[in-house]
Amino acid sequence: MANLPDSIDEYDTILIGYPIWWHTAPMIIGTFLESYDLSNVDIYPFTQSASMDTEQFNNSVEFVRDNAGRANVHDGLFAEPSDTETIDGYLSDNGLAD
Repeated sequence: MANLPDSIDEYDTILIGYPIWWHTAPMIIGTFLESYDLSNVDIYPFTQSASMDTEQFNNSVEFVRDNAGRANVHDGLFAEPSDTETIDGYLSDNGLAD
């Protein structure tokens, strides 16, 4: 992976978005997560897929959890990009937006 920051210590919250590839998150997401000490970091995964298959979404969140070390991986967001009500609700419910 190119152009990764040396440190992400200044962040206590990370929103990580990705497409569903082969029924889960892309391997590069795992590589990114494994590259840092994410202890006590809150991670909020979000994704969208043409199939909108919730099993694939659940697989992807488990993949994030498996690769994020000691991070606190929250339940993710799986919504159509045009579903602004669900997206706004997720952000508000998690204290990420007003």
